[in-house]
Amino acid sequence: MADAVPDRAWFRRVMPLAAPPAGQPDPAADAESALARLAELSALDEGIPDATRSRLYEPDGECVATLVIWHGFTNAPSQFSAVAEYLRDRGFRVLVPRMPFHGESDVLNRDMLQLTPAMLVDHLHTVIDIAVGFGDPVWVVGLSAGATMAGWAAATRSEVSRVVLAAPLVAPVGFPMWLVRLFAKFPRIVPRIYWWWDPRVKAEIKGSPYAYPGFPLPGIMPFLHLSEWLYDATVRVGHDLDRAVLVTNPSDFAIRKDAARAFASEVFAPRAASFGEAVIDPELKWMHDFVDPRSDGSGTTDQVVAVLLASLGTGDPAAGGVLVPPLVAPLPA
Repeated sequence: MADAVPDRAWFRRVMPLAAPPAGQPDPAADAESALARLAELSALDEGIPDATRSRLYEPDGECVATLVIWHGFTNAPSQFSAVAEYLRDRGFRVLVPRMPFHGESDVLNRDMLQLTPAMLVDHLHTVIDIAVGFGDPVWVVGLSAGATMAGWAAATRSEVSRVVLAAPLVAPVGFPMWLVRLFAKFPRIVPRIYWWWDPRVKAEIKGSPYAYPGFPLPGIMPFLHLSEWLYDATVRVGHDLDRAVLVTNPSDFAIRKDAARAFASEVFAPRAASFGEAVIDPELKWMHDFVDPRSDGSGTTDQVVAVLLASLGTGDPAAGGVLVPPLVAPLPA
């Protein structure tokens, strides 16, 4: 049985973490400045395949909000390309940034060994600085490790008013929370092994050609550092949110859903005017990467967008299964 996930767990008390990186927010003053900052961000994509580069999708007419969508761990912006195009056509400006050391042409690279929490925080502030410059409401969405990034943005940037956490990476399946904390406290003891997503097929795994089939285990730790700093209230949600929604996928066997639920409830619910849980109908049998039509166990783009819009509070609540009382309805097949 998985261990409980209490707010004041003993392992957090006896293993305090070093101070988190603060970053240096510097919001763009206007759209022109935002586009100039975006050009600087895009310059980091030199040598990166076109499909996996950071991408901005601009609506033709009036903009509802600027959506920042972070892709999942070992994946790339291409994961959300179909969703981003659909949302653009619905009046959203969508910025899908490439997280550091993701989306590289060599999907078997070991570059994530260089990743640090400070790199993630600096990347996050750069992206939000760009989004703010356009002058529209800023909402954030993320899947897996991208949800951890979205959560950090919602906690630390007052410009963010809505957040959707889809399967946030609080603990991988099979990892007790005390072990997550131990690895965060003593990163040098994390085994430097290469972790295959499917050890049966290794590099021959099916799915998106842009997703890595595995990763060096220390590469996941910077994201878990962020979630632990939020969980133990070292970093608090510093402003009131209009809306915070957790998306739970019953067929997801990559992350611990109990940990994700406790994390979202304890960290974000107290500061959100509207908080709920969007539960995907288990009959759909969607898997962890349910947003990418190139992955097995994914939804159609229409279905995925319905989940996100309902979670953001702009779509049909019944379509997304957002459990904000009194709304309780699963996504139809």
